[in-house]
Amino acid sequence: MKNLLLKLTLCIGIAILSLPLGAQSLVTSGTVVDTDGMPVIGAGVMVVGQSLGTITDESGRWTLELPNPNVSLEFSSMGYNTVVVAVAGKTVINVTMSVDSQFLDEVVVVGYGTQKKVNLTGSVAMIGSEEMAARPISNVTSGLQGMLPGVTVVNATGEPGNSNTTIRVRGIGTIGNANPLILIDGVEGDLSAINPEDIESVSVLKDAASASIYGARAANGVLLVTTKNLNGAATEKTSVTFGAYYGIQTPTALPEMCDAIEFMTLDNEARQNVGTAAAWNEDQFNKVKNNTDPNYFGNTDWLSQVMNKYAPQQNYNLTINGNVGSSGYMMSYRYFDQDGLTAGASTGEQRHNVRFKLNTKLIDRLTLTSNVSYTTRKVTSPVNSLTSGGGAIYTAMRIAPNVPVYYTDGTWAYGGGNTNPVAILNDGGRSITNSEDFSLQEVLKLDIMKGWNVTATYNLTSYNSLRDILKKTIRFVNPEDNSVFDYASPNSLKNIDVKNTQQTFILQTNFDFSFDKHNVSGVAGMSQEWYEGRSFNASRTNLSTEKDPTLNLGDASTMSNEGSYSSWALRSGFARVSYNYDERYLAEANLRYDLSSRFHQANRGGLFPSLSAGWRLSEEPFMDFAKPYVDNLKFRASWGMLGNQYVGSSDYPYLSILESITDGLSLIGSSATTGYVQSTLANPDLTWEQIKMFDLGFDLAMLDNRLTMTFDWYNKNTEGILLKLNYPAQIGATPSEQNVGKVNNRGWELDINWREQRGDFFYGVGFNLSDVKNKIVDLGGNSPDLSGYQVRVVGSPIDAFYGYIAEGLMTPEDFKISDTENHVYNLPNVPVILGNDYQPGDIKYKDISGPDGVPDGRITPEYDKVILGSNIPRYTYSARGDVAWKGLDFSFVIQGVGKCDGYLEGTARHAFQDMAAYPQKVHLERYNVRTNPDPNAAYPRLTYNTGFNQNTFSTYWMEDASYLRLKNVQLGYTFPEKWMKKARIEKLRVYVSADNLLTISNFFYAYDPETPVSKGGYYPQVKTAVLGLNVTFK
Repeated sequence: MKNLLLKLTLCIGIAILSLPLGAQSLVTSGTVVDTDGMPVIGAGVMVVGQSLGTITDESGRWTLELPNPNVSLEFSSMGYNTVVVAVAGKTVINVTMSVDSQFLDEVVVVGYGTQKKVNLTGSVAMIGSEEMAARPISNVTSGLQGMLPGVTVVNATGEPGNSNTTIRVRGIGTIGNANPLILIDGVEGDLSAINPEDIESVSVLKDAASASIYGARAANGVLLVTTKNLNGAATEKTSVTFGAYYGIQTPTALPEMCDAIEFMTLDNEARQNVGTAAAWNEDQFNKVKNNTDPNYFGNTDWLSQVMNKYAPQQNYNLTINGNVGSSGYMMSYRYFDQDGLTAGASTGEQRHNVRFKLNTKLIDRLTLTSNVSYTTRKVTSPVNSLTSGGGAIYTAMRIAPNVPVYYTDGTWAYGGGNTNPVAILNDGGRSITNSEDFSLQEVLKLDIMKGWNVTATYNLTSYNSLRDILKKTIRFVNPEDNSVFDYASPNSLKNIDVKNTQQTFILQTNFDFSFDKHNVSGVAGMSQEWYEGRSFNASRTNLSTEKDPTLNLGDASTMSNEGSYSSWALRSGFARVSYNYDERYLAEANLRYDLSSRFHQANRGGLFPSLSAGWRLSEEPFMDFAKPYVDNLKFRASWGMLGNQYVGSSDYPYLSILESITDGLSLIGSSATTGYVQSTLANPDLTWEQIKMFDLGFDLAMLDNRLTMTFDWYNKNTEGILLKLNYPAQIGATPSEQNVGKVNNRGWELDINWREQRGDFFYGVGFNLSDVKNKIVDLGGNSPDLSGYQVRVVGSPIDAFYGYIAEGLMTPEDFKISDTENHVYNLPNVPVILGNDYQPGDIKYKDISGPDGVPDGRITPEYDKVILGSNIPRYTYSARGDVAWKGLDFSFVIQGVGKCDGYLEGTARHAFQDMAAYPQKVHLERYNVRTNPDPNAAYPRLTYNTGFNQNTFSTYWMEDASYLRLKNVQLGYTFPEKWMKKARIEKLRVYVSADNLLTISNFFYAYDPETPVSKGGYYPQVKTAVLGLNVTFK
């Protein structure tokens, strides 16, 4: 037995000694350089299939202790092709990494095709699907905010389904329609109707060289949205991607209104200041304090009753991408549900997006791509829209806080002149809009030969919506005296049906040929577009029931209806030719000819050319010394002409307008006679606005493409802007519009990005800044209308603020008669506007000039009003950062505007300027010559039903609408692949994300600076916090 154990022990020992040396550890090292012999700093050196690794130092050197000398090492660095090397026992491994050609081959979507980014001669910015998917967004426009230099996105409100978003490219270039042309897969579309998850890229064409190929519609820039591509190879596996998130919304800012006691105190003071008897006595104060008369006296925070503290939102998205034989397909579905913050579930949006994309090879060189999308939306809003100066939020600030919400019997209390907004939100009816967006696109592509193809595209887009506006009657009955007030009596129902159809046909040929070092590419084609729009609305009152009513349930004798129809057509020819020599010298020419039905036959045609050139200085032999550092340096210049056909007050602005009249016409028998009169003069010479733009720029990529920079300077002149000139009233008709106005926009844009990979650690930062100066050059000889606080004056921005320069508040020292003991003040010794009874605490203004060109001791609009500012932002900027290590990732987006002014009027800012302007907490810090004689008080003295301080626009009321906002912050974790493989999961990521968490601004505390001009009634901007996941099966 002992001999057997001895023999067994010897065998095991020999077996262990005979194990291969691969089981022993090994220290290996080396150097990583690029093709020019320069060290690659921060390159990752990882053991394949393991988490063991290191990074190269500033000399490109690395050292790593390996547990097994038979493993493989992976060398990676951003901007370089990955290299895998088998160690095979080697102790020294030197690696040369080549530059990743992806940078050189990166393409950008441009008009009717794509171009290599390095060969672009125009000003084009683009974001891809990764940037769009980086954070959860409710709609595409909010996702674009701050992402593209030169593009300003403003959401006027946060109301679900009614954000009223405006997009501006390089400022506002016209007094009329300043919206950019938005194309989805090459045809005009609606950004609010598209699923953000379906987007592959968004390009913005900013200068004339890139946009002129769209001619008469490209005056305000072009946004090209491209939906996601299908699987590239027939052998590629089917992938299924699912995403979901759930979140909470809260308002970014809301006014803090005074409570009942504070209101009554300030109300009495405001009346006393104008010599009116007090409205509230001690007994009434006690009724509020002790709640002894609850049917007449309450203590209500109406805004908190109208607005909930938070509301949920949720989103679910499913995408399937795969192949069947020679056909590729993609299917996507999205459900989005956003509840509103207003009481009674009176606001909200539900949306379903469906898209099906199919690519089929019909024969060897002929492919057919079908792209079908369908969107259905249900938008709920209050029966009284939440406008700047109307609706429940506005009313909540104009109803007294000592009015109760409910009577003691539990029924709604009547609020007086401003009816109970909480009752209206809950029981006053609804406006419900159900809409459908349908798009069908068929693209037939014939590959004639390598580098040459012909494409035919047909697209049908249809929009149909039905809006039901139901106004319910609310009866308020006071249980104390049985007094009755009926709201919305009789009840009513209104249906508004809208149907729009647009068809587009495009026939084009694209070519791209190279010979030796020369390359010529381009496109030529034609397009035809047709648009028709119809609307019809009808209403009835005295509905027999308010539950699921139809028009037939109303009184037929109260029926009212009307309809409208509009249409236009556009026929175009276009061409582009691009040439480059050795990808060093670049040139491009674009030409488009448009025929628009919106103008008289003699003026329908327009030619829109552009020229551009580029020089890649980095490719010159004399720049070889910089090759290790400079990857690309390109200078660009462009000039071009654009048009704007969306002008005028109608689809055919050159025609005269006829209106019906019945007054003063004789009867025919017993029937009334209807006649028609020309109300607006015709102008057959009318044509589109014309834009001429010059652009200079450069693109720079350095340090293995880790650092990239783009800069553009531009000068944009818009001529032929439509204006109505002043004509003698004796003409008897409204003057026609004429092409006489001119506006200039001049500015620059800068975009800088740094991205670097160091082993498992990745980080990136980006910053963009845009500056635009807007100026009216010519008003066609019209004298400016200076009656309002926003004016159009030559030499100033469009709708510039116009008023007096304030110099603080008057004090007792500003009066010749100043009895501080009895508080009698008369005869101001500072310049004033005549006609008002001034007292300490009123605003005083700067005396700028007079009839003789010098200050005259009086404040008059002719000599003392000046241009004060503009609500068009001078600067827009954003900063982005992202960090990733192993499975963890963190990102943020900061966005804002600079040098922007705002103005809050009416109840949004003021107290007691009329009988329903109720005070906010900030008004407690008002000037009072007895209790708060501070010349720096937060508000002038209170004056009841008197608004000469508030209604006189001056710098005292102008707000600084500049802001810096933490637009998004996100933390995510992607689970390791080895954990997921058994479940066939390719990627699983969970994340938390928040939008609009922090806003830094000097704007008035109660409102968001993104809406700089308001009366306070808009639905507020919202903060959101969401928890979500994304999972891909393959």
